[in-house]
Amino acid sequence: MQILTVDHITINLEKKEESFAFYENVFGLKKADEKNMGDHILHLYQLPGVILELIEYLDDQKTVHTEPKNKGVYRHFAVTVDDLGAFHDACVKAGYGINMEPEFVEGLGKTVMLIKDPNGVEIELIQA
Repeated sequence: MQILTVDHITINLEKKEESFAFYENVFGLKKADEKNMGDHILHLYQLPGVILELIEYLDDQKTVHTEPKNKGVYRHFAVTVDDLGAFHDACVKAGYGINMEPEFVEGLGKTVMLIKDPNGVEIELIQA
């Protein structure tokens, strides 16, 4: 028995149009598909090797935000990028939140940056 791959990452949308702009303009993703599931719509974007599902619930849902050190919650997902500085500049120019400026993390041996998408989801960007 083994895990073969990660199939998808799901984010519940709080700010739909801002999220589309973020993932399309900053991350350079294109919407791959859209599926109406009855009570929600899946907006699907293709990341390298994994699907990003942005879920738009059609009925009113409660908004919950967590802090990075809260226990028992999903913290973030991480992507490796070719030009961390360019992503940093794009985030700053577009006014998106940066949780941690690009920094070399000795324990990881990598330069990383933490940002927030329009829904408050933290994303770690790692310089290739």
